[in-house]
Amino acid sequence: MSEKQDSATRIRQAAVDTLLEVGVRAATTRMVTERAGVGRGLLNHYFRWSELRAQAWGEIFEQLMDVGAAPELGPQALMENYLSSAFDQSNRIYWFLWLDATDLAKTDPALAVVISQVQSKMLEQLVSYLSSGAEQGLWQAPDPYGIALRLSALYDGLANMLLTDSSDLTSEQAEQHLRHLFALETRSS
Repeated sequence: MSEKQDSATRIRQAAVDTLLEVGVRAATTRMVTERAGVGRGLLNHYFRWSELRAQAWGEIFEQLMDVGAAPELGPQALMENYLSSAFDQSNRIYWFLWLDATDLAKTDPALAVVISQVQSKMLEQLVSYLSSGAEQGLWQAPDPYGIALRLSALYDGLANMLLTDSSDLTSEQAEQHLRHLFALETRSS
């Protein structure tokens, strides 16, 4: 790896680590350059801040999707993993990053593009689970995309409620609501 690639890689990884530590809105170029051990000029040489922040955010969620996608498990195990891990407290940072970024994306075009790409991939992944399960006769899914969209919307809303403590909702109750919608949508028991 050349010195140029090494510096750019260190900066990118420092951006990922910084976002995971402080969030999208609070992250600064100074935090990233200090973590990467480079000067601000070098960061600016390789990246525009908005694009670096968006890339780092996207990388976090790409890695998260890769962890959750193990096609050898089959659709039933993949859906169970989706449902059972959705509101695990260890995912709290990801809810925060998602909500923070979607709010900032209103005025940050680079972030808006990456969020749209990641959201599309997440929906495609969920659609594939739903479609595969329907093909195997595990459940019904006459509109896998619509079901995936509604499950995702409920997930986002419940995660927001948990994150902001805007209700007495618990993680367990949030999971039950998501499971209930899945059962209603797929006519599974």
